[in-house]
Order: sequence, then C-alpha cells, then structure tokens
Amino acid sequence: MVKAYTMTNCPMCEELKAYMRNSHIAYEEANVDTDPGARAKMVFNDIEQMPAVEVNGKLYSGDVDELKNIVMM
Repeated sequence: MVKAYTMTNCPMCEELKAYMRNSHIAYEEANVDTDPGARAKMVFNDIEQMPAVEVNGKLYSGDVDELKNIVMM
C-alpha cells in the first residue's frame, strides 16, 4: 500500500492522486494541513515539498513524474 502525503490546494498532489486512481494503485492519503501526525512525520524527515509518498516504509518526495514511477514499483 502506498501512503500519499498531500497538502490542501496542491495541484501536484491532485495530479499524483488522479494518476494513482486511474492506475488502480491502492493508496491512503494523509493531508499535512489537517493531520498533525502526518505533518510531524514530514518535519522529522526534513520533507518540505508535497506531495510525498511512503512505499514499503520508505519516504520519497520530489518531482511528480518521479513519484509516479516510484508508486508503480
């Protein structure tokens, strides 16, 4: 399962979520604007850019196209 860390009103976050839905990739979403635990995890891991994804316990952030490739693994 993929966990997507997103922000409110984030076009890149929406693009990634749409990609995962259209590719039938099961994912759980955590919005860092409304979920203090998700925000704390991003701060602890020095991740400032959203979206970010967690796959098999490893966190990734960066370009949306790179994240699309990662979630396909």
